[in-house]
Amino acid sequence: MGKFILQRVGAALAVAWIALSAAFVVLRALPGDAVDATLARTGTSPAEVAARRQALGLADPLWRQYAAYLGGVVRGDLGESLVTGQPVAQMIGQNFGPTAALAGSALLVGVALGMALGLAAGLAPRRAPGWLAEGVAALALSMPVYWTATLAIYLFTVVLAVLPGVGGGSPRQLILPAAVLGFHTAGSIAQVTARSIRRTAAQDFVRTARAKGLGEADVTDHILRVSLLPVIAVVALQLGFLLGGTVVTESIFVRQGVGRLLLAAIDNRDFPVIQGIVTLTALTYSLIHALADVLYALADPRVRVEG
Repeated sequence: MGKFILQRVGAALAVAWIALSAAFVVLRALPGDAVDATLARTGTSPAEVAARRQALGLADPLWRQYAAYLGGVVRGDLGESLVTGQPVAQMIGQNFGPTAALAGSALLVGVALGMALGLAAGLAPRRAPGWLAEGVAALALSMPVYWTATLAIYLFTVVLAVLPGVGGGSPRQLILPAAVLGFHTAGSIAQVTARSIRRTAAQDFVRTARAKGLGEADVTDHILRVSLLPVIAVVALQLGFLLGGTVVTESIFVRQGVGRLLLAAIDNRDFPVIQGIVTLTALTYSLIHALADVLYALADPRVRVEG
């Protein structure tokens, strides 16, 4: 088991390194940088712009910039913002709490709603509750986040006036964005749960259990024990959606967070901030996915043996 865990952690670190390197190369392949986005727009002379770019290290060869940045990341130093001069790790730390609260709350909503919809669609596939659950899951997957968020703000803030639509200073201001993001997270969880239940219900051991005279409640318990294992993997995969979905959600609901910080950094072409957020997101996602693999292996030892 120890070797299995080391393999998964090593893979997570490799994914984070690939994401960091890809972000580094792509950002520098695009036209413009933080100096163009700040000084050059204000009419500063070309000589001053060149001097500022030299001072920030943006005129160094690409390999030297990459080596310096990678060495800093290994030491835990994500660099400094090219715009404010503030350490990137400090900027991310100041905004990570609200994003983590939003993603965590949305994950709880998504798992609860997704499991409920999946159970209804899987256990009652040809009845009204199953059809309704499938319809709701399809809506969660097909509707864009910004459209659902706009409808939620209009209904609960403008029409009913029961929940605040913007801001992030109180728990009540977390309800709408977490519900919107959780609703979209629930779609995939519901579909995977329903399909797994149907596939398990068609297996031979279920027919054998019924043939032996087991009650429907006992048969359902056997089905759920087997069919809910794949849900572990899909819940971990949804973390990637949540981390990306916070960018749009935080902007619509005017919340402080890493998502809004990323948008501001992209607008200012602030390379170190963008790279730091990409690295943190990739590392967090990969480690949680590795944890899901470990939990899955503990629940089903066949995964460990096959690996």
